[in-house]
Amino acid sequence: MPAPPRHLFVYGTLRPALASGESRRLIHGLHVTGNATVPGRLYDLGDYPGLTAGHGLVHGDVLEIDQPERLTALDAYEECGGPQPLFYREQAVATFPDGQCLPVWIYRYGQSIQNAQLLPHGDYARQWKAARG
Repeated sequence: MPAPPRHLFVYGTLRPALASGESRRLIHGLHVTGNATVPGRLYDLGDYPGLTAGHGLVHGDVLEIDQPERLTALDAYEECGGPQPLFYREQAVATFPDGQCLPVWIYRYGQSIQNAQLLPHGDYARQWKAARG
């Protein structure tokens, strides 16, 4: 059985360029491996995005997780747990621009997307920057 991933793919408020406050504290000191994509669809949920299964690519950054305790803290931030979690942490494969692939953890959105706006370009940073001028 392969070892669990040592990397986390982040696509929203945990991206280094978008992190602030609590999210910045949680990722402080983590090595950014690079930009990558994972399969899925991305929705704008207001204050943060949500990744779901589907056809398309979601853009983000890959962070190297230096200690398992970091994932525990990140899970709490993402409300990953309990009877109706906001997000589920799952394994996926990230693809870098040069074609290299890496197993990663992702946070998949676990609630209804009925009133959410699909981001067809799959890039929350792009949406965030456009909304803020």
